[in-house]
Amino acid sequence: MKKVQTKSCLLALAVLFPLFFMHLAIAEETIIQQEKISFEKCLKVITVSENKLSISPEIEYISAKKRVAVFTLTDGILKITCDKEEGNLTVSTKTN
Repeated sequence: MKKVQTKSCLLALAVLFPLFFMHLAIAEETIIQQEKISFEKCLKVITVSENKLSISPEIEYISAKKRVAVFTLTDGILKITCDKEEGNLTVSTKTN
């Protein structure tokens, strides 16, 4: 009886373990826009997005030259990254 339970547990793990990792792979962040833009204009994009979405983002001040705004939406997140050193605006999404 114990062997049957052990085999059942191993079979369940063999099935559930890959499903868990497939879920993580699906939830990866996807870059939807990336372009060269001044830091000041990039910060303006965050403000305009906040007004249009009517949601205040969580702002991460990584440094004086890099900011990340994370908007929490019902189906995931929208992240806007402003990088002054590289002059980049990156917009990415991650679904739940």
